[in-house]
Amino acid sequence: MPKHLNYTENYTTNQLVLPLDLGIILSPKSEVHTYLELTKGIALEKYFGSNSNLGRLPKNRVKIMNAILFGYMIGFRSTRAIEQACINDIRFMYLIEGMASPSHTLINNVMNEINEKLDSLLLEINKEIIKREDIDLDRIYIDGTKIEADANKYTFKWKKSILKHRDKLHIKISKEIKQYNEIIQEYGYKELIVNEKYKPLEIEKIVNRLVGLIDHLGIKLVYGKGKRKTPIQRLYDNMNEYYNKLKEYNNDLKIIGNNRNSYSKTDHDATFMHHKEDHMRNAQLKPGYNVQIGVSNEYIMVIDAYQQRSDDRTFEPILEKYNIMYDRYPLYPVADAGYGGYDNYRYCESKGMKLFQKYKMWSKEKEPKFKKQIYKQANLRQDKSGNYICPNNKKFIKQHEYQSKYIRHEHTMILYECFHCERCRQKKKCTTAKGNRTITVLKGLKELKQKVQKNLNSELGIELRVQRSIQVEGAFGIIKEDMKFRRFTRTMFSGIKLELNLIAIGFNLKKFHNKQYR
Repeated sequence: MPKHLNYTENYTTNQLVLPLDLGIILSPKSEVHTYLELTKGIALEKYFGSNSNLGRLPKNRVKIMNAILFGYMIGFRSTRAIEQACINDIRFMYLIEGMASPSHTLINNVMNEINEKLDSLLLEINKEIIKREDIDLDRIYIDGTKIEADANKYTFKWKKSILKHRDKLHIKISKEIKQYNEIIQEYGYKELIVNEKYKPLEIEKIVNRLVGLIDHLGIKLVYGKGKRKTPIQRLYDNMNEYYNKLKEYNNDLKIIGNNRNSYSKTDHDATFMHHKEDHMRNAQLKPGYNVQIGVSNEYIMVIDAYQQRSDDRTFEPILEKYNIMYDRYPLYPVADAGYGGYDNYRYCESKGMKLFQKYKMWSKEKEPKFKKQIYKQANLRQDKSGNYICPNNKKFIKQHEYQSKYIRHEHTMILYECFHCERCRQKKKCTTAKGNRTITVLKGLKELKQKVQKNLNSELGIELRVQRSIQVEGAFGIIKEDMKFRRFTRTMFSGIKLELNLIAIGFNLKKFHNKQYR
């Protein structure tokens, strides 16, 4: 072969090489093909509003959204990482179909545009998975974890502290109003009533009246070292300071609301709570959210975040959201001991759901050692009439019934007292009370616990308990370890729910792909 015809020597990597269709280059088992196959029935364009005809044509939002969803599927959560992938990764190039790579700012804008509709998109993707997978919507495994907020841990505001300082401020205001009444009499103004509590509007009126008086008398306000203030200016300065402080305290209490005890100054929706990841090992409270998920057949069917630190208060809202999404309640909502309680049991019965949620003493009551502790209230005997009998064969007498402010559903609390404790030789073992021993019983709770015990100890109950620990805790393991999601990068509910929905969509897409090629 002539030397000038030696193609091997003249070849360079910069030459144009066919084919240009990236779909041919990609492996048949690539995640891109799974993503496109699963989402081909979803019209993403309906989630975006119509574009204005003015100005230059915007980049295709649907193509950018495909890149975002696919990025979360394979672990690209950063907008800058998705931007670089659209430049360098042929999978992303194939998805955006030759469009110029979007900037990370545009990617973020597209996320924000679709934020409010991501719940619907998650539902639509899940319905596509349900068409292809045998998913039992009657079984849902629920669990929660604390995820740290994107807020400094020293930006706390505590409700008790705010209330305490506000009460002290009311006392200071009362003293100033007494001083005000003494001064104002000289000028013929009406005296003010001294109260225990004040509203900012009341203090603002006093400040405005003092401003008018200062102008009327021609008093020049002085500040700085060596300057002597008049009694009226001193009163005005103090009341103005108290007005601003009272307004600040009331605003803090409004942000906190009735269902929590703290908030972060850099993320008002975040609540200070204990986290499993405690690198300081001092049980320090950090700002975060209580993230709850419901899993069926290894897929996340519902996800949400709450301000409540206790899982008990999140059980009902997560199931209500499930009902809104799928137009049904699960027959078997399975959860661990953090969710078991009178309110949740009554809620399940009212909605036709079975009781498969452990209660707090579930594991403890099964231990032989616990059963031998005859002085425990759970081990007290009852006679044929239902009266509680102490270990010394003395009867507890019913004293009165009352309602607890901590229980939401209709209920009756009953207080019993044993009147034979004074000379009883077993009193030190039985109670630490100075007087007679009393016990409080929530009427109907024992019967509910017996139903739970029967359900959880059945063959179905054992299977559901095993699957719960595998599926829902396994899902959190993948989210935290594989997807490296341990802290939010956005703030407020609008931001963190955007992240959570994208995490759930990416998780389900990846799970579907893995199941196809397992």
